[in-house]
Amino acid sequence: MKRLLPIVTLAALVAASSAFARQAKNPYENPFYAKYLNTGSALDAQIQRTLDALRQTPESAPLHNQLGSLLVQKGFPRDAEREFERSVDADRHYYAGWYNLGLVRAANGDRIGARRAFYRTVDLKPGHAAALFQLGLIEEQRQNIDRAMHFYAKAFSINPALLDVDVNPRILDSHLTDAALLQAYPQAHSRASMQFQGAPVAVRERTAPEAPSPQAAPRNVVTPGAPVTDPSMQSHPPGQAVVIPVPPSSNTAQPPQPATQTAQPRDPAAVRAARAARQEELRRRAATKPPLLPKPANTAPEQPPASQQPPNTTTNPPQ
Repeated sequence: MKRLLPIVTLAALVAASSAFARQAKNPYENPFYAKYLNTGSALDAQIQRTLDALRQTPESAPLHNQLGSLLVQKGFPRDAEREFERSVDADRHYYAGWYNLGLVRAANGDRIGARRAFYRTVDLKPGHAAALFQLGLIEEQRQNIDRAMHFYAKAFSINPALLDVDVNPRILDSHLTDAALLQAYPQAHSRASMQFQGAPVAVRERTAPEAPSPQAAPRNVVTPGAPVTDPSMQSHPPGQAVVIPVPPSSNTAQPPQPATQTAQPRDPAAVRAARAARQEELRRRAATKPPLLPKPANTAPEQPPASQQPPNTTTNPPQ
């Protein structure tokens, strides 16, 4: 019997170690809470589906985080904390897992672990208003009033909905809300009172000058050729009939063509000289023109009008 005792002990240890190894390899084969998933509720069905997914991908941080949230609703906070820890172990930058881990640790009474998880959340996401508020609660409980007011003011400035008890029931646990609001007021008032103006019209309508065309190198400058005056040598669009003019025969009489004069550029000095000569000619003609004779005087006496003549005093003899 004494010889069999070590053998039995060794076999028990091997069996226990193998069972532990199987559980460590995949802890979702038969978890403790699986036997309570028999109520037929939607929550149990969702937990079962999450377990099935974790059996396939046990390194998924979002699936661990989802299972932890479901286990909190089911009433297994210790198992939920383990799932949140597995979530952040799978992805150290998964801030949602850190925040949920801080919540469940604070609910389980582990304030130090919750404080570490919330600080890690804020490090990964500085604007996480809910984590800032939770840090304010923890620092207020630790009597760090200045740090608590700092976290409160920052959280309220990012998300004012945290002041609503329906959104954040734990606002009732804080006694520094008024002081935090007073601390955040100057910055919030400055932001709310800012009134920006657009650019002036002259600045808005100002356009960049057009860029000059690049100057070609002298060796690339091509001298333009003479224009093609012969219609037969000119190119025509495709599909258009080409009309070639026939030169007239020598027997056909051609009408005389008017002589064409090529306009020559006018010299400004010549123009001024011609204008001066024209003015001199006009002055000479005006000087040689005979003067106008005066109108001759009328020698006949002018008759006064009928209204001014004297009446006729001569009477006719009686008959």
